[in-house]
Amino acid sequence: MTGFRTNCHHGDRLLEKLLYTMNHHKSSSSAPATLFLLLCSISFGATAQEPTGPKPAFTEKEVSFNTEDGWTIHAVLSTPATLAPGQRIAGAVLIPSPDHDRDIYGHNGYPSVRAVLEKENIATLRIDIRGRGTSAEPRDYRYFTEEQKARVAFDVSAAIEFLSRQKQLDENRIGIVAEAQSAQAAVVAASKDARVRAVVLLSGRLGQAAKDKIGNRSDLPILCVVSKEDKISFGDMTDVYKLSPHPASSLMVLPGVGLGNAMFIMNAAKFPNDKPLEMSVGEWLIARLQLSADSQEVTFQSEDGWSLSGSLRMPAQGAPSGAPGVVLVHSNLSDRYIFTHLEQALAAGGFAVLNFDFRGRGKSRSKGSYFDLSQEERDKGYLDVRAALEFLSRQKGVDKNQLAVVATSVGVRYGLKAALADARVKSFVMLGGLPERAQVQQARFPILFVSSLRIPQIANAFREFYNLTKDRGSYLVEFDVGGVGYHIFELDDSLEPLIVRWLKPQFSLM
Repeated sequence: MTGFRTNCHHGDRLLEKLLYTMNHHKSSSSAPATLFLLLCSISFGATAQEPTGPKPAFTEKEVSFNTEDGWTIHAVLSTPATLAPGQRIAGAVLIPSPDHDRDIYGHNGYPSVRAVLEKENIATLRIDIRGRGTSAEPRDYRYFTEEQKARVAFDVSAAIEFLSRQKQLDENRIGIVAEAQSAQAAVVAASKDARVRAVVLLSGRLGQAAKDKIGNRSDLPILCVVSKEDKISFGDMTDVYKLSPHPASSLMVLPGVGLGNAMFIMNAAKFPNDKPLEMSVGEWLIARLQLSADSQEVTFQSEDGWSLSGSLRMPAQGAPSGAPGVVLVHSNLSDRYIFTHLEQALAAGGFAVLNFDFRGRGKSRSKGSYFDLSQEERDKGYLDVRAALEFLSRQKGVDKNQLAVVATSVGVRYGLKAALADARVKSFVMLGGLPERAQVQQARFPILFVSSLRIPQIANAFREFYNLTKDRGSYLVEFDVGGVGYHIFELDDSLEPLIVRWLKPQFSLM
């Protein structure tokens, strides 16, 4: 297992829990990552209290449906009382362990991820699995054989089907939360159903047959939450995390807080001043159920005549004044596709994103390939970033005065030069690269410096840059890895969500 260390206080507990233990590396051969967050007040928008504001009104009703092998499953469906015409929302199936019934997700006053989901207008279906609660007939679970227990996966599949048929639901945005032994059924059902977008396992316990199915869905992120002293679940959750191919999959290890849904109340008792665990878990799931439009292929022109290609992705719901915009600028040895996952994560976080190929790279080769161009022509790459900022600012639903740039390698130099001349740019993320010191000093906006400790030239320069700009709200993040810039995405999967979390409060997206 690997972790990170930080010299900050409770404001950073969100990172300690969302990025805790093993989510820095997907293999045991990976080098340990050390994360320094310089400036102790950093919080990435995290608070220790629940969100303020009224909870949306929900309507509950008893429902039932049949599984493919004929069992009748009883459940409670909770949906928003009112929705805008044509609005379609995400939904989540909540599955108790055989030790509980559906009330574990619905008891008044008991901390539950359900309340967090419904706060974001996500419908929930809390089921009683076969043999338990209102679904106990015709045979109690305690008398099941192992083969009969395995058929709980049919209950989950039937619940997904039932939820997807609700008229206000988007059938392609369904999540699953399951605890303890029911994690096995959740994984089996989700592995063959593309409508499931994300799975949360609370103290999950799985057999090898279920683990073997995890690789069937490379597009399915899984969050594993487990208490350190729960050795059986800890082993299974570690296996699930290792086996999941999705970069957003994560393992959250907590210090002695019990099992399953009880972890929420135990964590609150042990850490009363921290952000509630159910909020951290719920927010992870919500981020993966958020709707963002499919990427739209676009072209636009630089002022010196280059035709530039890009991917435009808008958030599902922007602010009334328009969504803040982010331009992504790649390196000279890559193209826009290095940012595909970050593009999606930013859109899910509420940003409008333009991910484009600058001159001579990717699909922007109308006047030649990058390394065939003269140095003078390459140095005009900042004009491409300038054109990208202008194009994004003109899109409907974008706040033209709230823009940011994320850049790596030589893209940092292009992006910074364009940003310094554009008052609409309010934030910058620098992934490696070595811009001119004078340019960094001129920056009026906060910069997130992403550094690699094993590249001394960058590590030393970025510490100097941070000291030059920290009074403007800049932050320095140092990873103890040998890669630099966008390569860290592959070495440490905490970086992409970290970028999103840092940018959101810069634009009042909480």
